[in-house]
Amino acid sequence: MRSQRKEKLSVISLGCSKNLVDTEVMLGILKEAGHEIIFNPDEAEILIINTCAFIKPAVNEAKMVINQELKKNKKVIVAGCLVARDKDKLLKEFPDLAYLVSPGEIYKIANILSSSQKIHLGVPRFIYSHHTPRFLTTLSSTAYVKIAEGCSNNCSYCLIPKLRGKYRSRKITSIIKEVENLAYLGVKEIILIAQDTTFYGTDIYGQGKLVDLLKELAKIDSIKWIRVMYAHPDHLTDEVISVIREEEKICPYLDLPLQHIEDSILKRMNRPISNLQIRALVEKLRTVIPELTLRTSLMVGFPGETQEDFKKLVDFVKEVEFDRLGVFKYSKEERTKAFSMPYQISEQVKEERFCHLMEVQQKISSQKLKNKIGKRLEVVIEKVEDKVTYARSKYDAPDIDGLVIIPEKINKLIKFIEVEIISSKEYDLIGRSIS
Repeated sequence: MRSQRKEKLSVISLGCSKNLVDTEVMLGILKEAGHEIIFNPDEAEILIINTCAFIKPAVNEAKMVINQELKKNKKVIVAGCLVARDKDKLLKEFPDLAYLVSPGEIYKIANILSSSQKIHLGVPRFIYSHHTPRFLTTLSSTAYVKIAEGCSNNCSYCLIPKLRGKYRSRKITSIIKEVENLAYLGVKEIILIAQDTTFYGTDIYGQGKLVDLLKELAKIDSIKWIRVMYAHPDHLTDEVISVIREEEKICPYLDLPLQHIEDSILKRMNRPISNLQIRALVEKLRTVIPELTLRTSLMVGFPGETQEDFKKLVDFVKEVEFDRLGVFKYSKEERTKAFSMPYQISEQVKEERFCHLMEVQQKISSQKLKNKIGKRLEVVIEKVEDKVTYARSKYDAPDIDGLVIIPEKINKLIKFIEVEIISSKEYDLIGRSIS
């Protein structure tokens, strides 16, 4: 038992920021149990691969990583959504895996490492709290905080409710205590995440509580930025919009996944919002919060999407000019309603539409960033390499948005600086430090 506790352990975290929090929870539990956590997977004796599996490309990526790591003569544990999606196929394809751990069982990870049972597949009920150990892997100034787990929206293309279970919120008091602990550790930027942040609290309080949560978080002195991701448009209220405008610590930034603009497609997606409602919501956001950076994600190639439907989507993007945009190709997934829908779109057409829409957005982004030249921004330093510093403003989320590139070496101990924007690229800004 003692020798096992001393085994060097590392992790590879795949997929979204919500999965990253699960990874950090597992690492925290294992560190508390006495395992040595190292950052280089190649030097580890035990490797946990926390997988994403909501679409086929994510499944393929996870399997590629598993295959690569099994060749390196170490104990490999697979956790996360791929286990929940298809444990039997996974074990048949990779019989040498040490353990398979579903998202609902990650809190048992320390005991699982000494278990004689290979598969650990529980009902997805677990959600971490401020008492749960957590080992941060992000920059010291930034941390993700998962305010809820699971999803109850049941979009017709999405597997998440089947993999992660129904929506379940954490208590406000638990979230506040976690953020206070993070602030004590030096974290300055809190990024709120869930499958649907705007639905927060409805399941346990009987009504949405995101506004109350944001107001309480804004009272924590040493927290500088609060960012809201994954805001479902159907649950975004006027009160939430107002608190984003009024609270100085809340970044004027909103991630608002819209998926499409054509009513017939939205209906088949089981997205209970219309073209007109989306347009009214975007107009309201831009009116109430003039400096808002608006990010959305859109899907191309959903079953039955005609060329005319796609043209409407392109025209909508040109009209609205989103500040940030992610485009996804529809992935036909078993166990979803959309899987058996007629008029499936070919991969070639999906790719063409994806490239077209990204080209449109690239031009929009390029022009919007040119308009930033000459302005001053406060930025948080992400990393320093050679004589270049990479930073990010409150208008950009980590990993998915652009950077402010500063062609000079800045002391890593400085977390926030002021820069003047001197030029721009398609998705990034170039700045010089002025503080």
